[in-house]
Amino acid sequence: MNKFSSPQNILLRGCLRIQTAGFTLSELLIASVITSLVISLAGFGLISVLRANERSTDEQERHVELNRALSFMVDDIKEAKSVSIDPDPEYLFKVTKSGVGGNREIVYYTVPQSSAPRWRGPRILYRKEIAPNVKDAEALIDAIANVNPTCSGNGDVSGNQKKGLKAFVQNQAHVKLCLVGQLNDSKILLLESHAFARGFEPPTP
Repeated sequence: MNKFSSPQNILLRGCLRIQTAGFTLSELLIASVITSLVISLAGFGLISVLRANERSTDEQERHVELNRALSFMVDDIKEAKSVSIDPDPEYLFKVTKSGVGGNREIVYYTVPQSSAPRWRGPRILYRKEIAPNVKDAEALIDAIANVNPTCSGNGDVSGNQKKGLKAFVQNQAHVKLCLVGQLNDSKILLLESHAFARGFEPPTP
């Protein structure tokens, strides 16, 4: 018997052929498809997580901005002599403060979003001094919801229309504010706060 044809040599040559054999083209194609699917699913999942995180961050920022705007109005009221519902239907409420040369009158109101790209809608909250001198209005915050706040309170009330801000005023001194912000296309946030005009002087009998 030839030494190269012995059973041991035949088995060894078979093992070497098996060990040196590569992947077939069909196996490589299947592996590529599976790898692509796994990478695609992982990519979609990562994008979804990033978008959800971005939405959550935006909502948190809007929440902070709304609280800041509400605190600003509360501070304005605390410095006032009196607060009233302004008879002008354009305005929501008026804050009267002591000032050099006469009382200062400041009004708050909302208007629909303008065409300027920097403003987010549907409405924008403005603050404007109308006496003793009329000054330019200042935008306090945007992304105010175009809804009538659902909160309740006592006293004279403003903002019965869909303006995103409502004020309840009692005895020209105690004020409850209700502000509705548009967090995203379908989610709104209602914030409420109370303030008292510390400079208020009740009329003497």
